[in-house]
Amino acid sequence: MNYIKELNAFRKWLLLTEIPTSAIALWYTLMAINNSVGWKVKFNAPNSIVQKLTGLSKQGLANARSELLEHNIIVYEKGRRGKAPVYQMISLVHSVDQSGYPCTHQYDTQSYPQTLTVPKQKKKHKQDSDDGDAKENPFVIYEQNFGSLRPIIRDSMMSWCEELGESVVIAAMTLTVKRGGETFGYIEGILKGWKNNGLKSIDQVKVYEKERQNKNSNTVSFRKRSQKNSKSLFDELRQGGSLI
Repeated sequence: MNYIKELNAFRKWLLLTEIPTSAIALWYTLMAINNSVGWKVKFNAPNSIVQKLTGLSKQGLANARSELLEHNIIVYEKGRRGKAPVYQMISLVHSVDQSGYPCTHQYDTQSYPQTLTVPKQKKKHKQDSDDGDAKENPFVIYEQNFGSLRPIIRDSMMSWCEELGESVVIAAMTLTVKRGGETFGYIEGILKGWKNNGLKSIDQVKVYEKERQNKNSNTVSFRKRSQKNSKSLFDELRQGGSLI
């Protein structure tokens, strides 16, 4: 699955399909969990974790899940003692026709694997996108470093990812953390600066930031030298020396 393409397809699908906000929150949460375990065809998602991430009650989760099942965009197997519920995400990129309505799905009827679990600690995974590139997920990185990804921010991030690429957006988040920034506005300020300077790829960004860093280092060194020279001149004046 390609995370960006699936998010875009889901957003378009929502324009023609009315479902509760709880079901929308559940879908986004399940996608994030699936990403965290490395994009498994089927994955475990404990109810306690899903409820914590969505803010839903036990009954609210059940209702939201029923909505997604009714629209055939997830597959679900109830958990049992010692084993968390198992989910399968149905790709909307390949299963939504031009009108925005789901087509008939062919579900995998093989037995669910017994070893899939949600890791206690988030690990670094490489995901294979549809074009074969292995990339980190900018949405997960945002949630890990800045907090909950609100719909407005998510839409803005999607636009930036489409315009400059996921790697550039991730680079902006990394730079924000290093500079002590804590908001999406800070990230977007960096992205706007890169865009205004005509940067369109991660390679261009790296070169630009390296040159900028070198320039700042040279400026600081010059200031220190100037201050040192000025101090020497004043010392000589105090000592009665001649400057001519």
